[in-house]
Amino acid sequence: MATFRFGGLVTLGMAPAVAVSVFVGAVSPAAPIADFLSPLPGAVDPVTAFDPPDRRWAAGHRGIDLAATVLSPVQAPADATVLFAGQVGGKPVVSLDHGGGLRTTYEPVTATVDAGQVVAAGEVIGHLVAGHPGCPVEACLHWGARVASGGPSGDDDDYVNPLGLLADADRPIRLKPTQPGDGV
Repeated sequence: MATFRFGGLVTLGMAPAVAVSVFVGAVSPAAPIADFLSPLPGAVDPVTAFDPPDRRWAAGHRGIDLAATVLSPVQAPADATVLFAGQVGGKPVVSLDHGGGLRTTYEPVTATVDAGQVVAAGEVIGHLVAGHPGCPVEACLHWGARVASGGPSGDDDDYVNPLGLLADADRPIRLKPTQPGDGV
């Protein structure tokens, strides 16, 4: 694999027609860890819940899946620097650094941005494509978020529920069923 460095960017040539860029320079200033926009236009419609693993290496769902339509624009939910835009395991992925140790990831998203690019809240970073495994609707955006715990390798980062980043008015409301004796 060939590696090329251009300022703060490193480009990894993985095949003659495939290149991926990863930003390795400075990150954006610290951003608040609340009041984010939805990464999709319209109301947030979660179809698969956040289900972090009991142990870091175990199976789990380290984000949420939002229902959408194919080719929906995916937007930066807050100001950020693009950390990664390319393929991971055959899936198109975009990863953003919001400062303060907070990183978010979006898949399957065909990027319209490049690693190292600074994006503003609401700016389109790509378009949703079909093919997210387990998606019960036409297309799902997997939205993941993690907060750095301070370890040098990132292995100790904590995954957080991205819905907790949204402004209160934008969080979806889910009513729980009542049971006899709940006082309702």
